[in-house]
Amino acid sequence: MNYSKWKGYSGWGEWYPRWPSPMETDPDDVTQMMFSAKSFITPTEELLSLLKTITTDQNFAHRLKKAAELNQNEQVKLLIKEKGVFTDFNVAVNPSGIRIEFKPDHVEACFYITFSLCW
Repeated sequence: MNYSKWKGYSGWGEWYPRWPSPMETDPDDVTQMMFSAKSFITPTEELLSLLKTITTDQNFAHRLKKAAELNQNEQVKLLIKEKGVFTDFNVAVNPSGIRIEFKPDHVEACFYITFSLCW
């Protein structure tokens, strides 16, 4: 494969060339990756629960959208927490939707979940 022509997805909405880089860790040591994956499970379950609530509870979806439209970010966060989301997260709202970014409790966990929903 010619790496100078191969393009990779950055995960942040744009494509950019990826260059082969040397491994900074022992290729046989999967301890960090396992820890990151394990740390990813709880926020993923919380996210799934939140999405299920949004899809099945029209009243909740309406209250969430209304608070977001009024730029009441603390109320948006409170509503999300009331549905069982305990992982630290940030909320960003714009006229076309909402973006929620989950952060790990520990920097060593090394994962991020960002998702957005359109109104």
